[in-house]
Amino acid sequence: MFTIMMLLTGMLSSFSTPDLAPSHAAAAVNAPTIVTSAFTASEPLSVSAYPSQSGLETLNGLTLQDRIQDADRLYGEASDKTSAYMAGDEHNYGNVKVGAYEDWIYYVSVPGSTGHFNLNGRELPMDADQIREQLGMPDFTADDGFGYEHDGQAIKVFIDPLSGEVRSVDLFDNTSV
Repeated sequence: MFTIMMLLTGMLSSFSTPDLAPSHAAAAVNAPTIVTSAFTASEPLSVSAYPSQSGLETLNGLTLQDRIQDADRLYGEASDKTSAYMAGDEHNYGNVKVGAYEDWIYYVSVPGSTGHFNLNGRELPMDADQIREQLGMPDFTADDGFGYEHDGQAIKVFIDPLSGEVRSVDLFDNTSV
């Protein structure tokens, strides 16, 4: 029985390869070589901020699998709580707004006025051209911005149509829209 289990595990492991997002592959082409010590250098690593290796996108430290208590632990008590436009409440932590329904986070929004945001552990400037340069060709565009989709999650960069400046960067579940 143990032998059969080991054979099945070996066969199935070949199916669990990381998925490739073609629209994001260009962002990793010029990946730098990371020096790990004075004596060795590793192969060039993909330092693309999107999509995440884990499959759970993180915006300013929060995922869509987190609860509002996780945001409270990370940012302290919300300075303001209002009704969210879809349902639930929007919690304002100053440099990040979090929508929660029954305590589950369903969106994270970082206002453009913060000047930067953290996507999957990587700091990016609130500049549309630099975001495109770092993340590659967007998966979708709209009148109010552009975005990237991966595994049911979306990162959208909202743009002011008059000034061209980034209004916000949002993480949300794209299956609910």
